[in-house]
Amino acid sequence: MRMRAHRDMKTLPDANEQIIANRARALGDPTRVRILSVLARGEHAVGQIAEASDTRQSTASKHLQVLFHAGLVQRRRDASAVFYSVSSSEVLRLCRLLRSKRFEPRMKVR
Repeated sequence: MRMRAHRDMKTLPDANEQIIANRARALGDPTRVRILSVLARGEHAVGQIAEASDTRQSTASKHLQVLFHAGLVQRRRDASAVFYSVSSSEVLRLCRLLRSKRFEPRMKVR
């Protein structure tokens, strides 16, 4: 399995490497992770997201832009309100994978 994963990563074009890096950076902020957690419950307006993630609306809006440009959330406009949702269930699956115990360092026994 380890050799296959290495082989798969080696075949990535440079553009795909950049996409992966951008998405990883977008997930690298706790506020953005909290926002994704809010959006896991469904579509919300920016004000609702800010309140549920315990942040100011301007801060939530800034973080939503980062998530949007990384392709992790999508948005739609309804009159003057902007509603955001997770772009794919794969985004939430990735978050669950990253928090799983599989990535915790193993203690070496001496």
